[in-house]
Amino acid sequence: MSAAREPQNANSRSPSPRLPRLALLVLALMLFAQQAEGQFRKPVACDDCIWDWYYYDHGSFAVQDWSCGNSTYGDHIGSDYSLRGNNDAIDTGNDVVAAAAGTVISTEDGYFDHCTQCGGAQCGLGFGNGFANQVYIDHGTYKAMYGHMRTGSIMVEPGETVECGQVIGQIGSSGCSTGAHLHFEPQTSSGTAVDPYEGDCSPTSPSLWIDQGAHRDLPGEACGDGEPPPPQCPEGTYEVWTCNEAKTERRRCIDGVDSTEPCPAGCVAMAVGINDECMMPPDGDGDSSRADVDCDDGDAAIHPGAVDTCGDAIDQDCSGADATCMLPPTGGVGGAAGGVSAGASGAAAGSAGIGGQAGMTAGAPPIGGAGGLGGVGGASAGSAGAGTTGFAAPERSSSCAASPRGGSGRAAWLMLASLCVLAIRRRALVHRDQLGV
Repeated sequence: MSAAREPQNANSRSPSPRLPRLALLVLALMLFAQQAEGQFRKPVACDDCIWDWYYYDHGSFAVQDWSCGNSTYGDHIGSDYSLRGNNDAIDTGNDVVAAAAGTVISTEDGYFDHCTQCGGAQCGLGFGNGFANQVYIDHGTYKAMYGHMRTGSIMVEPGETVECGQVIGQIGSSGCSTGAHLHFEPQTSSGTAVDPYEGDCSPTSPSLWIDQGAHRDLPGEACGDGEPPPPQCPEGTYEVWTCNEAKTERRRCIDGVDSTEPCPAGCVAMAVGINDECMMPPDGDGDSSRADVDCDDGDAAIHPGAVDTCGDAIDQDCSGADATCMLPPTGGVGGAAGGVSAGASGAAAGSAGIGGQAGMTAGAPPIGGAGGLGGVGGASAGSAGAGTTGFAAPERSSSCAASPRGGSGRAAWLMLASLCVLAIRRRALVHRDQLGV
């Protein structure tokens, strides 16, 4: 749809053909310079919030955009940039910016901004000439209409000077609109709409964009000096941390850098000019560890720094896993598993490994276990039972109650138990022989 037009100037005249050629050349250079000053950057702040484009329609019998494509609709005047997410994305806030420096001519605000058709109780041509929430700016050689914006988002006033890239409002769907988009319409000084794009099917030359970009893509963001405009902070942000209304986070913006920080335990508003503070999480179990670092804030025995008992399937120190129990040092019990240190007495009991009979003293009970519990600790360790450390067998005793100082896990323990049982049985047999039973 078209914007409001200013009346044509009836007194305007074309340059007289009688003017000297030098004067015509000077006039042409002046017009070129003015046109260069009126070049635009993209009128939205985002890089990826636009998903569809509807350009100025140049077709006579069928729709035709500036590149001779069909990304437009019949008799459309202006360039529409459709918001990704449509009306559902309006309330997230998507900034509209001044495409060039200029002076605000007029603004309108306060209209319903979630229209889905050009008509009805709150939508249509009767609201701001169809553009509803809008900003109209004089950019020098050209004027521009920014239409269909979000209610309450207009950030400039008539007569205000704006800089290229300055935020002037946000995308909405107000007036004669079927979905969220920005209508950007450059106009001549007399109010005639101009297609800012240069192409095979557009009369515009050169392009009014500083960096036009590809078909169905956004123009560049560089302003007239060739540099992107400085970042700006959104409306409603401050240089100090400020709680949101729900007290669930705080926000601040410094030199265009907009930051948000969550406050899981709540946000406390401070005096004006002082950073609002996130509340510290509570310590529910009184173990001096806050709920945000305590993996179980209902149990005082569980917190960072607690002693973690291995093997109980409980992560007492909040390390992420239960502590692993340490196995006995590597060692062996007789035979191929390694020797068992039995001291001098055990070593003298035999020189073979498990099951060896060489260590049995005829007519006397074996000292140190069946077949000799040989080990490095003895002077005559069995060659098949040598080990690094071992089990000190008690002298002249069938007791297996001594504690191991080494071993190689479960296999070593099972082997040790077998040796103890075998030693007891052999001791019993020897006693029977001595008693003549």
